[in-house]
Parts: sequence; structure tokens; C-alpha cells
Amino acid sequence: MERAGSSTTAKYECLLFDMDDTLYPMSLGLNSACRKNIEEFMLTYLNIEECEVPSMCLDLYREHGTTMAGLKALGYEFNNDEFHALVHGTLPYHALKPDLVLRNLLLSMPQRKIIFTNADKAHAAQTAAVETVVEA
Repeated sequence: MERAGSSTTAKYECLLFDMDDTLYPMSLGLNSACRKNIEEFMLTYLNIEECEVPSMCLDLYREHGTTMAGLKALGYEFNNDEFHALVHGTLPYHALKPDLVLRNLLLSMPQRKIIFTNADKAHAAQTAAVETVVEA
């Protein structure tokens, strides 16, 4: 517990970060490429009308937290691993570069840090590989 006037005690024990579009800039294009791949999956594998896909994708994301969860809630059946493989398989991971300013900022915080994602392990590993480069 923090005492009044104390500057050495951290206010929080743990910090949570969402990996995607938080710890790397949206300008890298991973988000837009992912959205394009989700829309392609909806067209190709679920046979949803092309004119419905963009608004449906956004509505499902807003209502269910992810488009995938929304599609499942609507009763669409598909393999989660196949969905993730298609959606994340062609993302421009090469655009990710180590951010030393962000790294130093995070290291300066004494709290335990947890990074989470609702993506699959392969996507998390591809994205986290950039941090491995910084550590080397």
C-alpha cells in the first residue's frame, strides 16, 4: 500500500498491455492487413455476400470483442486454427522493428508486465520475435 507522500512505492503491482496495435504503431499496417484477411475469410470460407462483409465485420467486432467471436455467436462453424492461420499467416511482420524508446520506458517501470492478445500463439510468437532481437 502506498503511503501519502511516498514516491518509492509503485501504485500498481502489475501492468497489462494488449499486444496488437498498442505496443507497435497502427501505421505499420498489421491491423489493416488483418482486417482484410478476416474479410477474405468471410467471403471465401463462409460465403457471406461481399457487400455485407465490411459492416458485418465491424458490427461483430463491436458487439463481441472480435469478429471471430461474433461469427461463432451467429452460428458459423469453422476451425479456429484455420481461421487464425489465414488471418495472421500473411501479415507484414517484416514491418515490425524494435522500439528502443518503448523498451526503455517499459524497463524503467518496476511493475510486473503482462502482454496479452486474443490472437493465436503463432501470431504472438511472430510479434514477440522483435523483442528477442532487442534482447540479443
